[in-house]
Amino acid sequence: MKRLHVLALVAICVLAGCKQKPNNQSYGNIVTDDVVVCDFDQVKDEITIPLSEWVEDFQIVRFENNDTAIFKMWWPLITDHYIGIRQRNGGAFKLFNRQGKFLCDVGGVGGGPGEYKSLYSEAIDEKNGWIYLASFAWKEYLLKYDLQGKYLGKVQVGENLNKPKIQLLPDGNLALTQLYFHDSKSTMMAATISPQEEVTKCPDVPQHLQIALKNEQLGGFNHEIWHYGNTDEMKFAYTVSDTVYAYDHKSNRLKADFLMKNHRKTDDIYCTYIPLPDKYITWVKSKGNIVTDLKTKESHFFKLKNDFVGGLNIGNQTSNGYIWAMYEPLQLMENIEKRLEESDCTDADKKVLKELYDSLDEDDNNIMFIGKLKK
Repeated sequence: MKRLHVLALVAICVLAGCKQKPNNQSYGNIVTDDVVVCDFDQVKDEITIPLSEWVEDFQIVRFENNDTAIFKMWWPLITDHYIGIRQRNGGAFKLFNRQGKFLCDVGGVGGGPGEYKSLYSEAIDEKNGWIYLASFAWKEYLLKYDLQGKYLGKVQVGENLNKPKIQLLPDGNLALTQLYFHDSKSTMMAATISPQEEVTKCPDVPQHLQIALKNEQLGGFNHEIWHYGNTDEMKFAYTVSDTVYAYDHKSNRLKADFLMKNHRKTDDIYCTYIPLPDKYITWVKSKGNIVTDLKTKESHFFKLKNDFVGGLNIGNQTSNGYIWAMYEPLQLMENIEKRLEESDCTDADKKVLKELYDSLDEDDNNIMFIGKLKK
């Protein structure tokens, strides 16, 4: 077990130790407020967490089973009333309701108006009835549609975007961040786009991230931005960095938010960070998953058990305030079979699992587990 350090007005150089700096200190272009630090070397034990501790409700979605509804899932966007599916291998973005009924394709694949070659992120504004899609790269705009999939036009950003990530914020604004190259002529790492399509660019680029980008052997589009949209602020991390950044769109600045201390980046060990409303998940390749709880100020390796469905492992995939798992029917059937053979599978677990198993048909569309994260 590892106690966390929550540092008020601390420079990001806490990698060298946890020392409080004068209140007027900053690091590069970031004014550091509260930085949560997890010491990788001190995280030793592993715990099992029931999914019900993390979510306030749970739903099994069976997607409609017809030719137009079938999809090859790459990434979902989950909102109160909709599930949007970004498809693998460049298929059209598909919109479903929360019961799995197919509603429409949003735009389509191609080079015409409202069409796209490859997508990288998306946002759904239920209040205004808009869907935003962001292309993989080299476009100066986002694509905008209504909830019937009709193309409404381009939202101009003003410069080429590289792997842009977008998030609808609680106040109705859209936050955007993109892959920033240290030698590029880009004028922003982040921006805010109002419902009236006014763009406010954030010129800040964290100094130590600039250094990392210059020194990293992998370059250009080999980097990724990890962003999941689970918090009211847009939070993101680069593959090259050990720090999660928060974009404060009201003050139009970037700030360090979470740091993995004493993490040694190698080919076999690197981290992906998933901010949740009251905790952080850090996936450490070759090591496992770490949860850093902001309430208890502790970090543990962990496994998440789906106690709603017989103790199946659910993984740690999240999107827009929801934890989810997507299965093709045969894959779910195989997972259930394995779980039924485990020694800790109780009679109550077996009853739930067998009922679900008997309801599955390997020729059906995908099945999705969804839990809404507690705040």
